[in-house]
Formats: sequence, structure tokens, C-alpha cells
Amino acid sequence: MDDLAATGRTLPYRPGDVCWTVLREPVQNLGLSTLLLLQVTHPLVAAGVEQFSSYASDPFGRLWRTADIMLKMSFGDPEVSARQSALFRRIHKRVEGTSDEGVPYRALDPDLLMWVWATGAWASLDLYERTFGRLPDAERARYYEEQKLLAYACAIPEGHCPPDLEAFGEYFDRVIETELKPTRLSDKLMHRHPDSPRLPLPGPVASAYTRFNILAAGALLPVRVREMLDVPWSPARERAFNAMLAAHRAGARVVPARVRHRPVDYLVSRDRPLQLLRTPPGRRRRAA
Repeated sequence: MDDLAATGRTLPYRPGDVCWTVLREPVQNLGLSTLLLLQVTHPLVAAGVEQFSSYASDPFGRLWRTADIMLKMSFGDPEVSARQSALFRRIHKRVEGTSDEGVPYRALDPDLLMWVWATGAWASLDLYERTFGRLPDAERARYYEEQKLLAYACAIPEGHCPPDLEAFGEYFDRVIETELKPTRLSDKLMHRHPDSPRLPLPGPVASAYTRFNILAAGALLPVRVREMLDVPWSPARERAFNAMLAAHRAGARVVPARVRHRPVDYLVSRDRPLQLLRTPPGRRRRAA
């Protein structure tokens, strides 16, 4: 399939695009915490998030800001999408430093950008197909070509992405095998570190939220990464997560797409990121 960018196509996605369907389904919310965990198992991505992000002090605030940029870039009007792309580049331009191992990094390094983009491209398709079944090969190929438009909008140079979905899979597996490892931040996200993020939720709710995230990580992480991070997994956990997917699948049979996609439409329509569950500034602790 030809590279869509070569035809002059850019974001945003449109009705009829495969990404328009895949990325707007509510089931994608089940994978958000796992997506971040997969990203920060790369040591240099983890270093940038720890040193420059407010995740540790304001986890939900960071979530809403990231969602605001990515959703508007993907589904906003063309002018809005272009502004979010420019904002993404400005934010990441200042993110550079040295990891704890003494390795220099910069967020606009095309290889680091590509890993962060690749985790989303992989995880979104994987979760959608687990819920609704495998897409036809032609739609899978189209999905990947559409995803490359998002990669280019996120400052990855054209031609830097693997050329097709098969090559993408080989790249993804290679990074897992050769570059990923447990990091301090992955331990924090698994709540195995004294400085794990404090969630602005009542104790029992925070505990349930943490347990759900660990369940989702066990279900959705590539097996090699799940074993690397020692994420608990069992047949009972698999049945529990599959029941959640079955509930989403059943809901999609009776709830029209225009209704299921309204949360995305609402977030895209907002002038500012959602403020729900943000940690008040006075209660934030400095990020590690």
C-alpha cells in the first residue's frame, strides 16, 4: 500500500478511516496505564518522563494534558490538529538530559519518538482486535498507513517508520528484546517503589484502581515484557480481563457508534484539558 503522506494526506482522521473506528472505541481506555508502562520500560523514555513530567505529582493531570494533545491532533479540525502538532514539538524540544546511567537523550530523537508512537500504534490495534476480532488484512495495512500520519505529526521524520506492518512487527519485537528493561519509573507505576504516585482518590478506590492497572498490564503487555517486569498473571486473571472485553463487545452491539464515541468528541471539543481528579498544586510533591 502506498504511503498516505506521499499523496499529501495529513491528520486529522476522517469518518471511514480505520483509525477513526479503532482509536475512538471506549475499550481503548482499558489500556492507558499499560501503554505508559510499556513506554517507560525504555530507559531513555523513562528518564525524560521522570525528569520533566509531572506524572509523579499529578498523574491524572498529565493524563488529561496528553489526551488533549493527542485526541485533538487526531480528530480535531485541520487547524486545531496542526496547532496541537506544533505544541507537541514545542513541549518536547526542551526535554533533554542524561539518564541515571549517564546516557544523553533528547525527546525529539526520532528513535525515541518512534518507540513512544509505536507503543500506541501496537496497543490500540491489539486491544481493538482482542475485543472485536481480527481486522481484514487490507484494513490492518490501512490502519498502519494511517498511524504513520500520526507519527509524522509527532515529529518523526517521513521515511523513518518501518515501511509496512510486517516490518513494524519486526521492529517492535527487536526493541523489546534489545532495549527494554525494568526502570525505576516502571517500578513506580507498578507501585513497587516508595515514591510511587499518590493517587487523588479515596484509599479503597485508589487500591482498586492500582489492582486494575496491574491486571490490565498482565493482560496487555507483550509476554516478554510481562515476564521482564514480573507482572502477576494467572488463568483467573485472564478470565477476569476477558470478561471486561466481553462486556465492551456486548455493549457495542446495542450502543450506536455515535454514542460510544461521544466521550472522544467531548474531549476534542473542549478548549482546555479536562480537570477531573487533578491533584491540587498545594498537595503535589516534586517529581523525582
